[in-house]
This record gives sequence, C-alpha cells and structure tokens, in this order.
Amino acid sequence: MHSKITLLSEGSSSNVFLTEDPNYVMKEFKSVHPTSSRLKEAQILELLKGEFVVKLITFTENYLILERLQSLDLFEVVKSKNLNPQMLKEICKALIRIVNSIHRMQVIHRDIKLENILIDKAGRLVLCDFGFAEMLTSCAVKRTVGTQNYMPPELHQESLLGGFNSENINAQILIKSDVFSLGVTVFQIILGFQPFVSTKPSANCKLWKLILQKKWSQYWALVQKLSQLQIDTLTQNFLEQFLQPDFTSRCSLDEIYYHPFLKDVKEDVHLIF
Repeated sequence: MHSKITLLSEGSSSNVFLTEDPNYVMKEFKSVHPTSSRLKEAQILELLKGEFVVKLITFTENYLILERLQSLDLFEVVKSKNLNPQMLKEICKALIRIVNSIHRMQVIHRDIKLENILIDKAGRLVLCDFGFAEMLTSCAVKRTVGTQNYMPPELHQESLLGGFNSENINAQILIKSDVFSLGVTVFQIILGFQPFVSTKPSANCKLWKLILQKKWSQYWALVQKLSQLQIDTLTQNFLEQFLQPDFTSRCSLDEIYYHPFLKDVKEDVHLIF
C-alpha cells in the first residue's frame, strides 16, 4: 500500500505526489482521464522496462507508482547554461538513442519535450510521462495530442490524418512526428531557445513560414539575427534533419544518429549536480 504525501506537480489528467517511501512517487489520475488510457500507460511502461524509461513499480486503475528521480528536468538543466558544448552533444546523442529504442519496441511517445526528460540518481537521462504514448501495433488514435510548440505541422492537417477524430492515423506519420518533437527539443539543448513559436497555420509565425517554404538560408540568417549567435553550417544541417516540414523528407533517427555533428561523441551521459 502506498500513501501520497506532498503534491509535486499538477497536470490536465493527473497529479504527481511524493509518497511515504522516498524512493517512489505516485501519479494519481483525475476522474476525467479514461480508465483505458490509464491502463494503456501502465502497459507501455511495463513493456519498456529499461534504464532510459521511468520505472513503473506497481499500478491500479487510479494511480501509478513510479521510481523517484531527481527534481531537475532537462528544461531546468539547459536553462542553467552550465553545460559545455561537448556535453550538449552527448545529451543529444543519448536522446536520439532513447527515442529510437522505444520506436524499435513499437511505441511512440507523442509528447517529447525538455520537461519530460528527467535525470536518475546516477545522472542518466530518463524519458517520462507516457500519458499520450501509443503502441504502433494498435494505433487506434482518436485525437492529435502533444505540446503546441513541439508539434509537427502534419498533426494540424486533418485531411492527412484521415479527418477529425480519425482512428486511421498512419504509424509512419506518428514515428516522424516524434522525430520532429525531438528536433525541437535538441534545438533548444544546443542553442537555448525555441526554433519557432508554432507550426499551426493560425499562429502566423515568420520563422516557421521560412521552414515551411524550405528557405533555410533565410531562416538561419533570421535566427542568428534574433539570437545574436553565429551558428555553423554543420549544426544547421544537423537540426534541419529533424525539422523538415514534410514528414516524408524527415530523416529517420538511425540516419540522424550517424550525422557528422555527432561524430566521436559518446552517449553515456551522467549529469551530476
């Protein structure tokens, strides 16, 4: 039996609490969150048992008991600006391996972002929050989900996805959507800011429009002007592999893993604070 003690964070579908055992936290679902989605998250976590995914200890229909990780998420780590360029590359390479690993196990995360990457007691990166995750084998997806400024353009195209509330979303689209969200994450790790405001047409984002038109030289010129950074062409090319507006042109994580930007970069990251 596990008892919740202190509220750590609050979300739209669940709250996370410290438990009486300092090694664990409780993810307690809100009543609005469907029971089928709760059980699916538990099943996916059981399938993905490994050092790179948050460990599920036990679960009921009402809550999950998970391993307790460090309180810092990767957003806070990147924001601190205490990492050298080589370590930033190591983080990127480790994340590519982690996301590619869950894809190989037929799972898509659907909400990859800095805040969903935590750090275990050994300093290793751990992917968390599988509340939106899906099994590629079933893929009966009834809605587009994710965090707005990480979402790829195809998730705003109902015709591509089969129409509003479609259950016929192509699995390949969802894999490449994870690649895009990871690209937004990696962009922030390397450069420290978002690559655009939103891919949603109504957002009218100038930076995204340049990407959409594949005017990459103009895009990078504007990014460098706004950020007052000099971004070398190798870094630019690396990030472009993730952020291609057409998912069919977006590289696979197998390809990106071997990009020259990551040459001679180890992936065994240990962030000790």
